Amino acid sequence: MVLRLSAWGIFLLGAVGLLIYSTLLQTGHIRAGMFCFYTNLSNLLVLVYELALAIAAGLPHSAALRLLTGSTLSFSMALCILVTHLVYQFVLVPDAKRNGKRFADFGASFGNLCVHYLTPLLVVAQWLLLADKSSLGWRSALWWLTLPLAYFAFAMLRGRSGKPIGHTHLVYPYPFLDLPRLGWRKFTGYVMGMLLSFFLLGYGMMWLGRLVGTPLA
Repeated sequence: MVLRLSAWGIFLLGAVGLLIYSTLLQTGHIRAGMFCFYTNLSNLLVLVYELALAIAAGLPHSAALRLLTGSTLSFSMALCILVTHLVYQFVLVPDAKRNGKRFADFGASFGNLCVHYLTPLLVVAQWLLLADKSSLGWRSALWWLTLPLAYFAFAMLRGRSGKPIGHTHLVYPYPFLDLPRLGWRKFTGYVMGMLLSFFLLGYGMMWLGRLVGTPLA
């Protein structure tokens, strides 16, 4: 019951937040190029996962519930969205301030608060308190890296087109992926550093999960 309620709560809050952040509710249309950004794709992925989890939680002992609550999948979802929060808070915000940019068009909006803070932290809390962590191992930390790696491949292939994203001047969605501007040396350093950080984050999360122990429900 607790798992089902948490899934519905996160889904509803996240859906409202993403809709506001997309400007759909304000303007009647989604921002052009919105789903070129990891933030929005990770939030959308988590929404699909939470909706499926909320429905499956009403079907005890079902194969769908076993799949969705399995150690590796729930772990991957938590880490996928946690990266959204960490990169935003500790990479993008400081970069914007250093460069004197107007920090995010939606910086003070409820949508921004949801996609970068509330949804990520609630999903992580759900994983820590309610998910099965019994079968997590080193392969889990490797498996979850497929999500950011898949996004990296998408962003780089899209950047090669040379077309700006939506109504922005950006060809690459994030400054640390802008290969032509950075050059190979800086670009490789950024990418390898982030990949190593994500890998270590996975192990840190596994350690924390084992410290918390068995799920409450």
